[in-house]
Amino acid sequence: MKSISDCTEAFESDTDCILRLLQEWPPSKAGLQEKEYEQELQSWLKQKLVDVPIVAQYGIAKGKADLVIEDAHVIELKLGFSDESLVEFDRCIGQMERYRQKWVNKDRGKVFLVVVGKSETEFRTMLHNAVEKLNQEYFIKRFFIIEKF
Repeated sequence: MKSISDCTEAFESDTDCILRLLQEWPPSKAGLQEKEYEQELQSWLKQKLVDVPIVAQYGIAKGKADLVIEDAHVIELKLGFSDESLVEFDRCIGQMERYRQKWVNKDRGKVFLVVVGKSETEFRTMLHNAVEKLNQEYFIKRFFIIEKF
């Protein structure tokens, strides 16, 4: 088994590597279901992080994180938020809080929220504010948002 460190570029941390890969990931055209994007992202990450452990549907805090890399980095994928997805938005905020309590506060690692597709401005602002608030209690950033338009 390899580690993320084996796949980093010069002077790049594991966190920077994951952020770079998530930003480089080219999701398929719009119209896929969330689960399809998750599978696509997992496949793409496995190509980039060869032999690095990546687990799908990892159980955390009475729920399941979409992907966990090296038992240390949570990736949660969501489709862009609109008025029709209010329940999904509330669920996402709840998941981030559960990850804070049961993952980040136990020094397990960082959380990366990947949003595929555009979100309505109000939801986008609330999401960024929520993540900023989650990060306020830590010395270094623990929660990250990657938006794929």
